[in-house]
Amino acid sequence: MKILFLCEGDAETHDSWSGISRSLVVHLRRAGHSVVPGDADLYGMDRILAGIRAFSPRLDRWRMRHRLSAAAFSARSRKAARHVARHAGEVDLILQVGATFRIEAPRDIPLVLYCDSNIELSRSAAYSGVSEAAALSGREIDEIRAREASVYDDAALIFTMSDQLRDSFVRDFGIPPDRLCTVHCGPNIELDTPVSLERRRPEDPPTVLFVGRDFKRKGGDVLLEAFQAVRQSLPDARMVMVGPDPRNHRAPGVEFLGYLDRDDPDGRERMDRAYREADVFCLPTRFEPFGTAFVEAMLHGLPCIGPRAWAVPEIIRPDTTGVLVPPEDPYALARALILLLEDPDRAERLGRAARDRVMEHFTWPRIVETMTTRMSDIVESEPVQGSERSR
Repeated sequence: MKILFLCEGDAETHDSWSGISRSLVVHLRRAGHSVVPGDADLYGMDRILAGIRAFSPRLDRWRMRHRLSAAAFSARSRKAARHVARHAGEVDLILQVGATFRIEAPRDIPLVLYCDSNIELSRSAAYSGVSEAAALSGREIDEIRAREASVYDDAALIFTMSDQLRDSFVRDFGIPPDRLCTVHCGPNIELDTPVSLERRRPEDPPTVLFVGRDFKRKGGDVLLEAFQAVRQSLPDARMVMVGPDPRNHRAPGVEFLGYLDRDDPDGRERMDRAYREADVFCLPTRFEPFGTAFVEAMLHGLPCIGPRAWAVPEIIRPDTTGVLVPPEDPYALARALILLLEDPDRAERLGRAARDRVMEHFTWPRIVETMTTRMSDIVESEPVQGSERSR
């Protein structure tokens, strides 16, 4: 197939959608498809104007209004429309990431979406204070919902990263189940990357790894509190945190590496070393539509500790590939960390099972195979768009 791939950011780099866009484009091409990326993100004057219209004295509110406002939605839609006009005569299908813009696809070109969340899922997490909806008013959320709904109604098919999101589309947007397909998400590193599954030597300190740029949303503060309790039982325990700015955080036994860019050879090598030197991966996230970081840690043979919430239980199998704990519970988190760090044999056993689970369920070739099958069926069917397909 010839596919026009529309997303925010440059799909050829790890910056777009945390690298997911790049992984999907790479593996679609490896499967034999022709993929033309189209960047719908805002830059320069478009971005400035959208920011001015969305202004709020509260920084978190300004950020969300800027990203999800009607002005930003319209500006992205115009950019996406130019990509469609440029390539409409040469593609079989349009694959769009998310619903932050809307296109008027030609009737003979199906529109397919790939989504990790929606505004109603975010609304359900507003209590956490970290989801997109937390900083917005009820009226603003309703307006965003209406814009998203118009995108979903246009789609012939919506791929979701989780069953939880699939259920939300059915429950909250009335999307027929036959227009939804859960495919999950793969790791944004190569499967043939050399991965050492040999863990700690007796002289090595027990090490915890955290990866997440959004420190509060990913529960970095909860983990820091739990880790101080871990140090009382295991004084030589060490924790490495990738993502947070090291200038903003200090804690005994904790090494902050800051943001590591996988498009940079040095950043990639330091990231890989952090995985190799860890014994346990922990991400006590407050809101996580999926959790790609868990998949990447499991690929490296690390047992994972995460909250019993959101889509995390779709990834971690308790006592098989890791441990699930109650959200916002640093004491339960500390106990889980201590149990694994004190028992390296068990940690290694869970880590090997975790890698096996990734190779069986969360690889891009497997995901692309499912997506290709469903998209080919749509391309070969009658040229009917959106909700009419469910009739």
